[in-house]
Amino acid sequence: MRGRSILLVLFATLMSYSLSAQKMTSGYLFPAGGQVGTTVEIEAGGLNINKAVKVLFNHPGISGELAPYVEPAAATKRRKRLNDQSSPQLADKVKIKITIADNVPCGLYGLRLQGPQGVSNMLPFEVASYPDVVESGKSTLRKPNVVPSLPAVLCGQVTPGGIDYFKFSGCEGDRIVATVKARQLVPYIADAVPGWFQPVIKIVDARGREVAYSDDYLYNVDPVIITTLPKDGDYTLMIHDAIYRGRADFNYRIQIGQIPFVTGRYPAYGVVGKKTKQRLVGENLGAEQAIVKVKKEGYNSLTFTNGTGTSNAVSFYALPKRVKLLQSPKEGTTLTVSTAIADSLTANSKIKRYKVNVEARQPLFVELIGRRNGSSIDAVMRLRDVYGRVVAEVDDTEDPIQGLMTFHADPVLKYTPKQSGVLLLEVEDLHRGYGEQYHYLLRRYNQMPSFNAFVSPANITIPSGGTASFRVDISGKIKRPANLIIEGLPKGFTTSSLEFRGSKRWDFSITAPKGAAVERLPIELKMEYPVGDALEQTEVLPVDNMMHAFYDTHHIPAAELSLDVVAPSPYRMSLSFDVEQDVNFSVQDDVVPIKVIIDKDPGFNEPIELLLGRKNGNYTLDPVTVLPEEREKIVYLKLNKESLAKHLNKKNLPKWQTYIVGTVKGEIVKQGRRTFQNAKYREMTPIFVLQMQR
Repeated sequence: MRGRSILLVLFATLMSYSLSAQKMTSGYLFPAGGQVGTTVEIEAGGLNINKAVKVLFNHPGISGELAPYVEPAAATKRRKRLNDQSSPQLADKVKIKITIADNVPCGLYGLRLQGPQGVSNMLPFEVASYPDVVESGKSTLRKPNVVPSLPAVLCGQVTPGGIDYFKFSGCEGDRIVATVKARQLVPYIADAVPGWFQPVIKIVDARGREVAYSDDYLYNVDPVIITTLPKDGDYTLMIHDAIYRGRADFNYRIQIGQIPFVTGRYPAYGVVGKKTKQRLVGENLGAEQAIVKVKKEGYNSLTFTNGTGTSNAVSFYALPKRVKLLQSPKEGTTLTVSTAIADSLTANSKIKRYKVNVEARQPLFVELIGRRNGSSIDAVMRLRDVYGRVVAEVDDTEDPIQGLMTFHADPVLKYTPKQSGVLLLEVEDLHRGYGEQYHYLLRRYNQMPSFNAFVSPANITIPSGGTASFRVDISGKIKRPANLIIEGLPKGFTTSSLEFRGSKRWDFSITAPKGAAVERLPIELKMEYPVGDALEQTEVLPVDNMMHAFYDTHHIPAAELSLDVVAPSPYRMSLSFDVEQDVNFSVQDDVVPIKVIIDKDPGFNEPIELLLGRKNGNYTLDPVTVLPEEREKIVYLKLNKESLAKHLNKKNLPKWQTYIVGTVKGEIVKQGRRTFQNAKYREMTPIFVLQMQR
């Protein structure tokens, strides 16, 4: 072994050889919100969340205190009686007392739990204008939950085969709005069975006759009812899963009453820092106009507040100041790089047409933003030449930044003309829909970014004096050499090489100095890459990489990237060799020896089990025990020669990232039908690169 390199450490979220690193995963909150200016007590369910010591919110006006969870006897009896398909991923529960200041704007905020060894994923917590009415768990049509008055927020958890009932009183002509948040409260699922909650709601009168029904709203699975009550009297709202599934994470919040609800804000596009006069469309608004001025480029969530409360959020897209915005221009307006066009389809113009000037062999890029900004449009773009022939056409283009979007309806057109001239750009809805709700924005680029970069986890947990890791995923193609830039890293913190060497993903590490204060540090990550003779930078977007059914690379966008320094472990692990070199080996070798250095605190005398941190079919590592008196250990990676031989004919021999994990076994726990052993401590060496030689 001559040359060796250490790269960075992978943030492991998986159980390793039946050991869990006590990674906390939040599966649901119930109730998942509270009224502004109040204190509420909620239940959280998940994996290892009973190890939590702190509650984190992304707004300073919301705070939480943890309390032990004791399941009431009635709830225990009910749970055992029902086949609720409980998951080990939801087995642990805690109580959280949450205080909401009276100046917190209504909306969704992120709640995370922090434990000794890390920070959990984020779950939404809603701050609302109205008080909660929590279902009893045993309502029927004859004995429903009684809503004292409207407006209110109805909260509950759906059980298998169950229907929840809420009775309220109304008057003839009342314009009732009922908006459900269910999928929005659980942006990922704990496992694939029973799957995602798909709520259905219905309002019936005192005789059980249907007044209104909904199972979705526009292209969202969370339903909305907007209806006029036919007469004075009592009414009942019913909610259940579409196929009558149920579980603890099948929870919901329903805002109901004569509450403000915005169906559209027009125009839906503007420029950063400039005032935009909007016309409001919706229910119970009491106003028809609003003036907005946003500071953030891209997508902004806007609400409307009146004496009744705060409305739902509607998206507003803001352009940078350098771009000239043309609102609803004349037919045949020319789209340029320095301009953007905001428009909508109409009854008279179900197909809108614009001119684009092109040069031979110069690529043309046109992006349409519509569905991503709350539009109903399922857009199609096409280019026609001077003879009317279609030379390019595009329907849907996936936007990896929109991690929660299940249907990508906005197209991006890419075309390289063979000759210079004027082409005609057409926009229409795939289903020939029209109206002001079919709005869109067109932007032209000389060159669009060829990739998006994501960093996970969004909360990098690092022991004081230890090392943590994060992963960067690339969607698309990136030019090399590319490097990371970390902004906001405190003095004394170091990193291993920030060169991006992976094709689609690579792992990087940060090391905290010994004695680093336990605190939360906001950081930013950028990717630097070559474009021609210059270097350009793009933001690396923080995400939680959570399970979506059995697909484990579902990016859940996070509000911020942070470095969370936690208490140190009683031991630290490092490698004996230079961190700037690769570990070279030949297929003729039998093993690759790796010396591991263990720095132990005085008084720590527990055995440490060393394991391979990342499985690989080309090499393995038998478990090795570090005895209390030992401070170093040589481990031997055993090479699989048959597997390695398959790579010999390749032009470029492969490289593999790996690392060694040192685990101190902890308690044995049972979750569902599974029994496994938690790790009392779980530390790792820096990642090093194994480089195969001929």
